[in-house]
Amino acid sequence: MSSPIIAILGNETLTSDNFIKWKSNMNIVLICENYKYVLMEECPLAPAANATRIVRDTCEKWIEANNKACCYLLAGMSDVIRTKHEGMEIAYEIMESLQLMVGHPSEQSRHEAIKAFVNLV
Repeated sequence: MSSPIIAILGNETLTSDNFIKWKSNMNIVLICENYKYVLMEECPLAPAANATRIVRDTCEKWIEANNKACCYLLAGMSDVIRTKHEGMEIAYEIMESLQLMVGHPSEQSRHEAIKAFVNLV
């Protein structure tokens, strides 16, 4: 992992107030490390015993990428939020849970966005 990636991870720890910025930073990290696809593709089914090497490799690659993505996501959270998500094994599920928990803009944020838009017009 390169120093710029470490800087991005250390720059913004997820709290209940900064989800949008944190998610943007996590997307940058996951794209740079080629792991973002685990947030968009479902976990492949476990390959059958007689599956081809390509099928087994694809599944193993997804599992490894998912595990690393989970580590990056958890490493970038405050202790309280991390504790609530440590038991989750799928990066997509962590992100979905966070979206429901802290991802919705507050009334104040919504009001400020509307005000800024009106002032532009």
